[in-house]
Amino acid sequence: MSLPSDTATLELPLLVENDLEVDNDGRFFVVSYIFPDESDDSVEIRVEFEQIIDNLIDFYREEQGPAGYGQLYLIAHELDRHAHTLRDIAGLMEGKCTNEDLFDDL
Repeated sequence: MSLPSDTATLELPLLVENDLEVDNDGRFFVVSYIFPDESDDSVEIRVEFEQIIDNLIDFYREEQGPAGYGQLYLIAHELDRHAHTLRDIAGLMEGKCTNEDLFDDL
């Protein structure tokens, strides 16, 4: 016997926070924390960045032509731009810590 089925819409409020992390072995992760409905308890999802890049390359490799390699160039450019920003800010923070250390004994 078959009963008729219907489609239902389920609304589930979630808060998602994302982070980047490098572990002690040098593996780079994208870490997502999913909080259901304003809860303090979260579910953690870790994906190795290298896996994301490998999947991205595989996906765009199938897209032959300018659209595929163009998207890879654009993504590489954005990653490079953000890498420079991170280095600049880290350098400023390092300089500030070094200056504070120099004047702590005064």
